[in-house]
Order: sequence, then structure tokens, then C-alpha cells
Amino acid sequence: MTRCSVHGIRTAVVAIVALLSQVGTGTAQVYDRPQFITPYDETGFGAYLVVVNDINDFGGMVTYRKAGDVNLGVRGSVNAAGDGDVAFNGGLDVYKQFVEVSDSFPLDVAWVTGFGFGYVTGGCDGGCGILRVPAGVSVARQFLSEDGKWALVPYLSPRIALDIGISGPDTKVHFDTDIGLEMRFSQQWLLRFGLTLGSSNALGFGIVF
Repeated sequence: MTRCSVHGIRTAVVAIVALLSQVGTGTAQVYDRPQFITPYDETGFGAYLVVVNDINDFGGMVTYRKAGDVNLGVRGSVNAAGDGDVAFNGGLDVYKQFVEVSDSFPLDVAWVTGFGFGYVTGGCDGGCGILRVPAGVSVARQFLSEDGKWALVPYLSPRIALDIGISGPDTKVHFDTDIGLEMRFSQQWLLRFGLTLGSSNALGFGIVF
């Protein structure tokens, strides 16, 4: 690897960490950042490492999704939230592809919604709880290898969300966008990366199997 490429990777890592560090802890610890949702049917488990706010606010997320007439998924995560606090999160994903790639349109599109709950210990007189109801889309395109054995899938998922404060935070409407990339080896095995930008920022990567 050349010195320029090493410097470029180091610069990118520093930039991402600096971006994540611009967000306070309170409302950032909700369940759907990143969502890790593409338009496509998915059945299986996911396991992810997630960083919220800065490099110290890290944790793990697990998901299970089931393809059907409407795709359903559940998620749960635990992560550090700064100052010794811990964030617990869970939620339900509901999504369905309604646009397919065609000669007239180059992208696959799904509508995405659901609900979830996030709770952070400490602060807000003992803890902060948020009920979140998001609504948005997931837009992607699959690029197959020449032998058809694997595919790269860049995706974009903008959404609005109603954050309802349960104890402490005010009720607000937020806007977030996931920018992601996955490498598909089969319908049952893939690597996925996601970056959330918006009202708060997060970074995650993991596997689906």
C-alpha cells in the first residue's frame, strides 16, 4: 500500500470520527441509527458493531428479518452512552419494495417504516426514553460481478422520524439519511456498512447470515 493511500485512509477515519463527535449523547441513542435496510427481501440474522457520537460510544446491534408480502424485522442493541451511561434500544422494521430497476428508471426503491424505543441511563433525573416512529424510503442498485457470484449494492435511505419524549427529551421531528454499501455473496450471506447523517450521526458495519 502506498504512502498516499495510507494517508488517505487515515484522513477518512479522522473525518468520520470528527463528524460523529459533533453530536451530544441524549437524543442520539435511539434505535434506528443506522437502519441497515436495503429495498430487497431479506431473511436471516444480522450482527453489527455500531459507533454513535464518538469512538467511545460503541456497542452491538442484532437484527432478524423475514421476507414476505411485507418484509418484517426486529432489532435490539446495547451501547455505551458516555459518562458511564448505557443505551438500550429495540424496534420493529416494516418495508416493501415498490419500484424495480427498468429501462426507464435505474433504481430499486422500497418504502420503510416501523417503530422503536431507546432508553439511556443517567441524565434526565435518572434516564431518558424516546419512542421513535420513522417513515422514509430505501433506494439502491445492484452491480453484479462478471461471473454473477457476488454483487456490490450501494444504497441511500432518507427518512423523517417523530421522536416522542417519554422521560426528559422534548417531542421533535427529525430528518436522517443512511448512506450504505453491502457486498452480497448470496441471499444468506453478505457484508453491510452504514453511515447515518442528520439530527445525529452513527456508523456501523457487520454481517447478515
